[in-house]
Formats: sequence, structure tokens, C-alpha cells
Amino acid sequence: MSDDSPNDRSNQRAEPDPRTVRWAFWHAQPWVRQVAFLVVLLVGIGYLLRFSISNTAIPQIDQSLLYSVQRTTLSEPVSAVDRSFTEAWQKQSIEPTPKADDLLVMRRMSLALTGMPPSLEQIRWAEQIPGEQRLNQYLAYLLQNKPTHDYVAERLTRSWVGAENGPFIVFRRQRFVAWLSKQLQENRRYDALVHEMLTARGLWTDHGPVNFFSAQADQDRDNQIDLVRLTGRVSRNFLGMRIDCLQCHNDFTGATAFGPSAEPREGLQTDFHSVASFFGQLSLTPTGLHDRLNAPTYEVELLGDKEPSPIPAAVPFGSEWFPGQAGTPDLTGTPLRNQFAQWLISKENRPFARAFVNRTWALMLGRPLVEPIDNLPLHGPFPPGLEELTDDFIGSGYDIRRLISVIVHSQPFLRDSRGQHELTTAHEEHWASFPATKLRPEQMAGTISQVASLIALDDSTHIITQLVRFGEENDFMTRFGDLGDQEFEQDGETVSQRLLLLNGQMATERLKGEGGLPFNSVVQIERLGQTPEQIVELLYLIVLTRKPTNHELEVIAPVIADDRRAGIEDLLAVLVNSSEALWNH
Repeated sequence: MSDDSPNDRSNQRAEPDPRTVRWAFWHAQPWVRQVAFLVVLLVGIGYLLRFSISNTAIPQIDQSLLYSVQRTTLSEPVSAVDRSFTEAWQKQSIEPTPKADDLLVMRRMSLALTGMPPSLEQIRWAEQIPGEQRLNQYLAYLLQNKPTHDYVAERLTRSWVGAENGPFIVFRRQRFVAWLSKQLQENRRYDALVHEMLTARGLWTDHGPVNFFSAQADQDRDNQIDLVRLTGRVSRNFLGMRIDCLQCHNDFTGATAFGPSAEPREGLQTDFHSVASFFGQLSLTPTGLHDRLNAPTYEVELLGDKEPSPIPAAVPFGSEWFPGQAGTPDLTGTPLRNQFAQWLISKENRPFARAFVNRTWALMLGRPLVEPIDNLPLHGPFPPGLEELTDDFIGSGYDIRRLISVIVHSQPFLRDSRGQHELTTAHEEHWASFPATKLRPEQMAGTISQVASLIALDDSTHIITQLVRFGEENDFMTRFGDLGDQEFEQDGETVSQRLLLLNGQMATERLKGEGGLPFNSVVQIERLGQTPEQIVELLYLIVLTRKPTNHELEVIAPVIADDRRAGIEDLLAVLVNSSEALWNH
């Protein structure tokens, strides 16, 4: 008789290997294999039907939007902007560069508005559109698409509330981005958008714009709003003025100038805290953001004083724009921040519109008309184009899409970065050539994501693909480093950043054929390219949005002919890491 009882033997029996179980199930159930094969087949057929190397269906474009973004519709403001720059070029004896070709302009638009270059799918349908309408239709396509709304919302959010996650208990950054994206999708007017944000109430989890305020909560002070930080954000973003430099002392350097242009004065410490006083009624509680109308007047200890002094709410200029009596805030009923918001969006308040025009120009061309971007003079002087764009922005009722469209049709945006004649620093300084600026980290990550797919990564992309892309790009940006709200500062690239581009997980896994994602660009180009020359052309189009030169074809095509798969992978890696791919030009 065995020493082992049946129970002992059962206890000693090895647990089944999960991999063996799955393998046995796979072979025991033919329907599983059939369903899996059918799913893969349908996905593949869908992909191939959507994309053809020679012909891709032109997407549906809102005709009213298309009409509103055309050069002919915008001839008056575009001509005014162009005249301003042309006069400046003539005065400086600068010969502007020639007009860039359509593909290059498409690349600029796509990088600025979506953070990605155009897909091969977009390039193919654009090639079917008559030349005089190509850029109009592509611009309308971008402006109506969700990736544009999401990307522009993220860029604005970085400036308005910062790039960090902030105090989690009272702050939901993604709620703010989602709300802002929806406003852009609906083409909400900029003044109404800002007014809603500055007067928002309620819970940060329910009402997206509340997070503009809760982002400024101080965790060390029981999550109450840091009024100094909040006032700095408001003044820099919505007035284009760094009045936060006045929080500690008066300005004795001439860096600020308030009052009427005929009698300007230097900024005072009270100018900053008088603006902060508009937000002194704010209260952040577990039930949300509210206004305490009976709150005591905001107080601060001014430089040289020994005790705090009450600082009444007031603005450093344009007090006559207040709807109340004698140009002063009403202290009897309406929350003070509501009155500030109404003053801010007044059509007479040109700094409000001017600050957004300057930021939108920077979004589209890589750097602002006035630098630093958040320090515009109240009374000028102003560079060419700024006042003309501001006039039209106010006159259009703060139409953001129209502002973007006017900038896209302007001469500085359409100019090449290179010319047949010698270019000097004056060309970029005076916008006589398109400025070459390094891509931001999220644009680099977006480039890798789009290059890995021949079809457009837009709102029709499968949700799993969107989630994978979101995770990969966030990881890339974390590793690469993010400038946050200092997004327009051009820093040199570090060795570790360059190595991340060369050898990082995102680049190496997305841009390979063997073991890579099914239907990625390497696999598809190997299938679509009939000749080595055609393969080289496809690779140049998806990475650089241009066709290769004859010399490039002569040098590279033989390498592809020797080993198609390896040649495609190698050339793709070289192009993605080239200076041409990593700069907007």
C-alpha cells in the first residue's frame, strides 16, 4: 500500500500551466480560431479600404466653415496684415523669401494645430484638390477635427493652469482640458469663454472651468486659493502683462507703464494687489468654489509698512470701462470677480485681445510677435501685424477660428524658411522668412505616432489605438522633459534627449516591421511600394511631408533595393531623427 493517501496525491499534483490551458483551449475550440482570424481579417480589410497609395477619399468638410476660412473671404484683414509687414520689409530693405510649397505649409498647419505632421492619407487626398483650394480645404478639415480641439486646448491649458497635475483633492486638470476642447469645437467666442472661466462656480469634478481657480489652491493653507499666484496667471495670460513683478514693491525701472498714454505712470505695488482684491471673495470648500460677498476687504502688508492695509479692488488702467458709477466696482451685490471679468472682456480693453493674438501667432509660427509672450507694453510700440490682427479679432467678435485663418493666409506664415538670396537674422526678426523653431516634446512624440501609421490619427481612430498613443506619448514627454508653461523658450537639446529619440522604446517599437504593430507604416510601405524609388518617396512624405530630391533618390534607392525591410526601417529611423524632421520650418 502506498504511503500516500489519495488526498496527499491530489495535494502534490502540479497546478496546470495557464499557458498550456490557453493553448489547449485554442486547439480544442475551432470557433475561437475562426473568430480571431475573422477579426484580424476585417481590421486588415478596413485598413486597406481606407488607404490607397494613389487615391484616398476626400473627407466631408463643413461648407460654411470652408467658406469662412478662405483667402477671398478674409481678403480685407489679410491684406491689412500683409501691408503692415511689406512696409516694414521695404523700410528695412529686406527681400522676403519666396512662398513655400503647399505640402510644407500643410506640415506647418498640422504641427501647429494637432501636434503631428500630415498623414500619407491626408497628403493623398490633398493632392486630388485643385491647387487654389488645397490649403483652404486642409485648414477647414483641421479646424473641424477633434485632434485640433484637443491639442490647442492642451497648449492653452499649459499656460492658463500649468502643466502639473496640481492639488489632486481639489483639481482635475483633464476636466479643464475637456471643457476647453469642447468650447473650441463649438467655436465659442474667446471673450465668452474667458468670462465663463473667470466667473465659474461649483465643484471642480462637475464644472470644468472651476479648475482654473482650484489649480491655484495652496495645499499648505487648507487648499485655499493662492491669490498672488492666481493674479499672476490672470495678468500674464489675459492682459499680456507681468504685473506680478509688482507684488513686493513699486516699479522703479520703467518696466511697467499704466494710466493714459498721454500721462503714463510707473507701476505701483498697489496695482498688483488691487487686482488681487477682485478675487478676495473666493472660497474653496468641499461643496465647491463660491463667493463670500460679506468677506472682509483684501489686506496686505505693503513694503515699508508694519501692518497689513486693506486694498480695495481696482484696475491699473481703463477704470472708465466699468459699468458702475464713476468707473469703480459695485460693492453691494455682484461678486467682484464677475465685475473684473466684465471689465476684462470689454471691447475697449485692447490688451485682452492683443494678448491672445500674440499667443495664437506663437502657436502657429513657433514664437510670438512680442517677446516675452506675456509682457506686452500697454501703449506700444507694437510690431507689424499685431494691431491689424487685434482690430480684426475684436471686430469679428473674438472668433478664434477666424484669427487662426487670417494668420495662416498671411505672408509670414506662407513664406519659405530658405531663399535663393542670402538670409540674415533680420529676415526672421522681421518675419520675412518663416522662423525655424524646434518642435516641442509633444510634437516630437506626435510625429513618431503619426509616422507609424499611414492613416490619419483623428477622431475616427479606434479607441484602443488612441489609448496606446496617449500612454506612449505621456511616457515619452516624461522622459524627454517638458518646459510646461515656458513653452516658447528655445533650449538646446541634451545628449539624453537625443538618445531617447534614437533608442527610446516608443521610437524603436513603433517604427519597426518584424514584431511591430500590425499594419504599421513599415509593413504597409513594404507592401505598397512597387519600386525602391517609390518606397523612398513614401518615407519622405510621411516623415518630412515632401518628396525626395533626385540626388536623395540616387543615393538611397540602391540601399532599399538590397534589403527592402531593413532599408525601410533604417531610412525611417534616420529621417525621424533628422534635423529637418525635428524643426518646424
